[in-house]
Amino acid sequence: MRRRRGGAWFPPATIALLLALLPAAREACAQTVIVLNNTSGMDFGSFAAGTGGTIVLNAANGARSKTGTVILLPSPAATQAGFDVSKSKNGTVNKTVSISLPVNNTVQLSSGANRMFVNNFIASPASILSVPNSGTPLAVGATLVVGAGQPPGNYSGTFSITVNYN
Repeated sequence: MRRRRGGAWFPPATIALLLALLPAAREACAQTVIVLNNTSGMDFGSFAAGTGGTIVLNAANGARSKTGTVILLPSPAATQAGFDVSKSKNGTVNKTVSISLPVNNTVQLSSGANRMFVNNFIASPASILSVPNSGTPLAVGATLVVGAGQPPGNYSGTFSITVNYN
């Protein structure tokens, strides 16, 4: 009769099975990270304020529209923001991605002491069902709130978006 001193004893077949499972367990622990790269900035273009209103950038096609007495001036560079959503490595397929955009009255454009809010951010597509290995485009539009007699200037600012696996 054999005596064992301390420790657990596994038959050889169990050890082989455990060793075979180790690479799969290590791969399951390695997380795929979503990578978000900005490919183009949001640009509301040139305009005259009039007595105020809004400029809306369509997320899907970058087209501008307005409300109120804002006058849209020719602006070939006016466009929605563009991003590329990709994965850090192959894996994690068929997982939806949530997109979090800024809430109203948190993002401002400024030119010196002058400010305008950017509200109603919208993404196109509104959700991503799965990130392919080659990545996928994401566009973001928004609404610029223009005050009555808003002073002219070169307004700029930043905003943050977050993408996460659900």
